[in-house]
Amino acid sequence: MRIQIEKLSMEYKKGIKILDDINLSIGDGIYGLLGENGAGKSTLMKILVTLLQPTMGTVEISGMKLERQNYEPIKKMIGYLPQELGLYPNLTVQESLEYVGI
Repeated sequence: MRIQIEKLSMEYKKGIKILDDINLSIGDGIYGLLGENGAGKSTLMKILVTLLQPTMGTVEISGMKLERQNYEPIKKMIGYLPQELGLYPNLTVQESLEYVGI
Protein backbone atom coordinates (compact mmCIF):
# COMPACT_ATOMS: atom_id res chain seq x y z
CA MET A 1 0.00 0.00 0.00
CA ARG A 2 1.31 3.42 -0.94
CA ILE A 3 0.10 6.73 0.50
CA GLN A 4 0.68 10.02 -1.32
CA ILE A 5 -0.17 13.25 0.51
CA GLU A 6 0.06 16.64 -1.20
CA LYS A 7 -0.51 20.09 0.28
CA LEU A 8 -2.65 18.66 3.07
CA SER A 9 -4.04 21.13 5.59
CA MET A 10 -6.55 20.78 8.37
CA GLU A 11 -8.08 23.72 10.15
CA TYR A 12 -10.51 23.36 13.02
CA LYS A 13 -13.01 26.03 13.96
CA LYS A 14 -11.68 29.35 15.23
CA GLY A 15 -8.92 29.24 12.59
CA ILE A 16 -6.74 26.73 14.46
CA LYS A 17 -4.51 25.04 11.88
CA ILE A 18 -3.44 21.55 12.94
CA LEU A 19 -1.84 20.45 9.66
CA ASP A 20 -0.29 23.05 7.36
CA ASP A 21 0.69 22.18 3.77
CA ILE A 22 1.91 18.62 4.45
CA ASN A 23 3.61 16.71 1.61
CA LEU A 24 4.47 13.09 2.30
CA SER A 25 5.03 9.90 0.36
CA ILE A 26 4.79 6.59 2.21
CA GLY A 27 5.82 3.41 0.40
CA ASP A 28 5.17 -0.23 1.13
CA GLY A 29 6.03 -1.43 4.62
CA ILE A 30 5.19 -0.64 8.22
CA TYR A 31 5.53 2.89 9.53
CA GLY A 32 4.92 4.76 12.75
CA LEU A 33 4.13 8.41 13.40
CA LEU A 34 6.27 10.05 16.05
CA GLY A 35 6.06 13.59 17.34
CA GLU A 36 5.26 15.85 20.23
CA ASN A 37 1.78 16.27 21.64
CA GLY A 38 -0.21 18.55 19.37
CA ALA A 39 1.95 17.85 16.32
CA GLY A 40 -1.04 16.58 14.30
CA LYS A 41 -0.43 12.81 14.36
CA SER A 42 -3.96 11.90 15.42
CA THR A 43 -5.48 14.40 13.01
CA LEU A 44 -3.49 12.92 10.12
CA MET A 45 -4.55 9.39 11.07
CA LYS A 46 -8.20 10.42 11.35
CA ILE A 47 -8.00 11.87 7.85
CA LEU A 48 -6.38 8.71 6.47
CA VAL A 49 -9.07 6.47 8.00
CA THR A 50 -11.89 8.74 6.72
CA LEU A 51 -13.00 10.10 10.11
CA LEU A 52 -12.10 13.69 9.16
CA GLN A 53 -12.14 15.55 5.88
CA PRO A 54 -9.14 17.81 5.33
CA THR A 55 -9.59 21.53 4.77
CA MET A 56 -7.28 21.44 1.74
CA GLY A 57 -5.00 19.08 -0.16
CA THR A 58 -5.14 15.62 -1.65
CA VAL A 59 -4.50 12.11 -0.37
CA GLU A 60 -4.18 8.96 -2.47
CA ILE A 61 -4.09 5.52 -0.91
CA SER A 62 -3.02 2.75 -3.28
CA GLY A 63 -3.96 4.98 -6.21
CA MET A 64 -7.43 5.80 -4.86
CA LYS A 65 -8.23 9.40 -4.05
CA LEU A 66 -9.45 9.96 -0.54
CA GLU A 67 -13.00 10.88 -1.57
CA ARG A 68 -16.36 9.83 -0.18
CA GLN A 69 -17.02 7.31 -2.98
CA ASN A 70 -13.73 5.52 -2.10
CA TYR A 71 -14.19 5.42 1.70
CA GLU A 72 -15.38 1.80 1.88
CA PRO A 73 -12.44 0.22 -0.01
CA ILE A 74 -9.99 2.50 1.81
CA LYS A 75 -11.37 1.49 5.23
CA LYS A 76 -10.84 -2.15 4.29
CA MET A 77 -7.14 -1.50 3.65
CA ILE A 78 -6.25 0.46 6.79
CA GLY A 79 -6.33 -0.71 10.39
CA TYR A 80 -6.37 2.02 13.02
CA LEU A 81 -6.25 1.58 16.78
CA PRO A 82 -6.39 4.95 18.56
CA GLN A 83 -4.63 5.46 21.87
CA GLU A 84 -7.95 5.84 23.66
CA LEU A 85 -10.91 3.79 22.59
CA GLY A 86 -14.30 5.41 22.67
CA LEU A 87 -17.04 6.75 20.53
CA TYR A 88 -16.25 9.27 17.85
CA PRO A 89 -18.16 12.44 18.74
CA ASN A 90 -18.54 13.52 15.11
CA LEU A 91 -20.28 10.26 14.09
CA THR A 92 -23.88 9.24 14.64
CA VAL A 93 -24.61 5.95 16.41
CA GLN A 94 -25.38 4.34 13.03
CA GLU A 95 -22.12 5.67 11.51
CA SER A 96 -20.14 4.43 14.54
CA LEU A 97 -21.57 0.93 14.17
CA GLU A 98 -20.91 0.89 10.43
CA TYR A 99 -17.36 2.12 10.99
CA VAL A 100 -16.45 -0.65 13.42
CA GLY A 101 -18.13 -3.20 11.18
CA ILE A 102 -21.04 -4.31 13.33
